[in-house]
Amino acid sequence: MVTATSTASITTTAGVTESVPAEGVVMRGIHRSFGENTVLRDVSLHVRPGEVYALLGENGAGKSTLMRILTGLLPADSGSIAVDGKSLIDGGRERIAMVHQHFMLVPSMTVAENFLLGRSRGVIGRKRLRRNEAEIAALAKYTGLACDPTARVENLSVGEQQRVEILRALHLGARYLLLDEPTANLAPAEVHSLLAQVRRLAAERGVGIVLITHHLEEVLEAADRVGVLRGGRLVAERPIRGNGAERVTTAELARDMVGREVGLGIRRAATEPAGNRMLELVGVSVPGQLHDVTLRVASGQLVAVAGVEGNGQSALEDVLSGLSPDSTGAVVVAEREIDSSSPRAMREAGVGIVPADRYTRGLIKSLGIDTNLAIDSYTDPPLARRWGRLSRAAVRERAERIIAALSVKAQSPRTLAGTLSGGHAQRVVLGRVLDGEPDVLVVAQPTRGLDIGATEFVWDTLVDHRSRGAAILLISSDLDEICSLADRIVVLYRGRIVAEFDEGPFDREALGSAMGGFQEAAA
Repeated sequence: MVTATSTASITTTAGVTESVPAEGVVMRGIHRSFGENTVLRDVSLHVRPGEVYALLGENGAGKSTLMRILTGLLPADSGSIAVDGKSLIDGGRERIAMVHQHFMLVPSMTVAENFLLGRSRGVIGRKRLRRNEAEIAALAKYTGLACDPTARVENLSVGEQQRVEILRALHLGARYLLLDEPTANLAPAEVHSLLAQVRRLAAERGVGIVLITHHLEEVLEAADRVGVLRGGRLVAERPIRGNGAERVTTAELARDMVGREVGLGIRRAATEPAGNRMLELVGVSVPGQLHDVTLRVASGQLVAVAGVEGNGQSALEDVLSGLSPDSTGAVVVAEREIDSSSPRAMREAGVGIVPADRYTRGLIKSLGIDTNLAIDSYTDPPLARRWGRLSRAAVRERAERIIAALSVKAQSPRTLAGTLSGGHAQRVVLGRVLDGEPDVLVVAQPTRGLDIGATEFVWDTLVDHRSRGAAILLISSDLDEICSLADRIVVLYRGRIVAEFDEGPFDREALGSAMGGFQEAAA
């Protein structure tokens, strides 16, 4: 790690000249409000060249706002930012790049063609493309991030696409990378590989890296230092490696984030025997996506479908949501076959769906919480009155009850769903689905992008619903979540069930191997 010793002078947006370290990203006294809502309060931090700085915080703690300010997408109300001794407005912004959780790549184009997007006018000549390919190959060799510049993005694995995004940022001249949940869609083996590459990039090539993650084990594995935002303030900063570093535990980091003890590292298997079979898929296939999937879930049981993103999970969710007219095979609920092309038939059969994308399938962001909570039942009493009229009083009463029961943080029931943090948006989706007390609950990626506290809430909610006798099918790529909650696990790889694990505690290494396609046999 390189430690800055020299200083430079910058002029802040307030016209004040101040001295800052000549190396690194220096944020001082950053304050930002949206109306009466103060999001950041006097935040100061220093990310040095050649170090990995992990940034933790609950949803709504201010991480996204801070990163948007750092990349120049949003102005700070007050405070200053310097990058290697230059203010953002004097040229420091070009040294910073954000690598987003959802990749910004065109699948039908090659890696080299993606690198030239936004940097060319008209047709890209063959000579320039070849020169660009040579530059990418040299950069990949220099950084140790293996990459074939001639490969089409659609043919790359998720881990390879992640490397492409990092290389593209470096190719543009970035010396500081902001990695937003970089392991969210990776298989377990790919996670460790990426974190090792991130550490080498910092230690051997001097790149300063901000690692934004909700996975505390990743912080201990990859970071040199960690900062924790809570309520818009930097409440803790701890060294993980180097001089002055002490042993830091995930429990301590979780306590810093939430302000209390959090219990996620325990197994939460069912304590009672499973009951009657409630959900059964028999030979379910979707052209090009699912192949002869057969599985069963009983009442009082939670079965997890594990797999890396893109191996058929979305198609499985569509089938169970009644949104798959091209599917074949049978979906049986309580011994009755259900039409898998009818959402209404699924809902009337007692199937509740918590979709993977809470903002596109779970909520209508432009509508209030109250209206979103009424979407599934606006035609039923007490929300519906005679002649098809909607009882606004009943809608509000139901919303107030669910908001209070699930501790949704909102100013009123009419607060727009799109303004909620990820954790509270997920509470609204869960509240609407669980209020109907479904016999079968299908939950897809329920804690993706959620912080420790919100994750604990979702897990507790699922455990409680299982204890009431619900049959739960959990579709997830999070190993911690799967191993903590599942009574049984099936692994989906390239649209097929390739392994089954019947009892916990589960072998994480074998599970991870199956998710990565290295084990295609029953465990």
